[in-house]
Amino acid sequence: MKKLIISSLAMAVIISCSSSNDDASNNNDNNNNTPYLLKKSTEIAPDGSSYVVEYKYNGTKIIESYDVTDKEKVAYTYNGDNIEKAEVYRDGVLKITREYSYSNGKLVAQKVTNKEKGQPLIYTENYQYVSDNHVQYNDFYSATYSPTTGAYSDIKFVQKDVYLNNGNIISSSFTNMGTTHSITYVYDGNNHPMKNVTGFVKMEIFSYDDGEMGYSNLLSSNGTFTGILSGNHQSKGIHTLNAANYPTKSEMTYTSSSVGNNKRTYLYEYNK
Repeated sequence: MKKLIISSLAMAVIISCSSSNDDASNNNDNNNNTPYLLKKSTEIAPDGSSYVVEYKYNGTKIIESYDVTDKEKVAYTYNGDNIEKAEVYRDGVLKITREYSYSNGKLVAQKVTNKEKGQPLIYTENYQYVSDNHVQYNDFYSATYSPTTGAYSDIKFVQKDVYLNNGNIISSSFTNMGTTHSITYVYDGNNHPMKNVTGFVKMEIFSYDDGEMGYSNLLSSNGTFTGILSGNHQSKGIHTLNAANYPTKSEMTYTSSSVGNNKRTYLYEYNK
């Protein structure tokens, strides 16, 4: 689940490839007074290598995730039930700070300060709610780094158009460098491993363009891109569930007309 939980930025030329997203009505545990909380996730890559992430909580609020493999820690700070800050540390050194702003229970902005090299790279993504189910936002795409000056320039964003249902992204579209991308997603209606973590899905749902962060588990995605480049890509998920309908194992298969197929397996361990 490293791919799902920990957001990182590349170093030279940086590329990020709900009725509402308010989790108040979604944060339940099948009427169980002790919610399931993810304690450990293991991602198994196509080459057999694995990435382990461990999680710590105060009640249902996440305070830390730790990537055992890469020795990367993310510390979370709350304001009420909203996560207002996520700080990424590598080998004990603060590298990335993400600061979140909310209005009427919805995420409206994310400010990123990246100190990985040279002068800090600072930018803000803003989320506009056309309606409860329709969000438009400027997704960070790239920035040019100068080794000579240690500064960044030419910061670029991609304008994305997203529709949601029951706290899950069901479609996304955007145009970038002469190519238009359209993606649709289908979910199983069961419980995502991070569903009960206060404020987490609301904070992270727009951070990835793969549909794998929501309140339910992704069954499939279907994407096409046309223009200067043309092709398609799909993903399919098979989820093994426990008695409370939380996945203990997810097998995700990704197919692309440009790069072929690959498969990743995720294993989940909970607090009970």
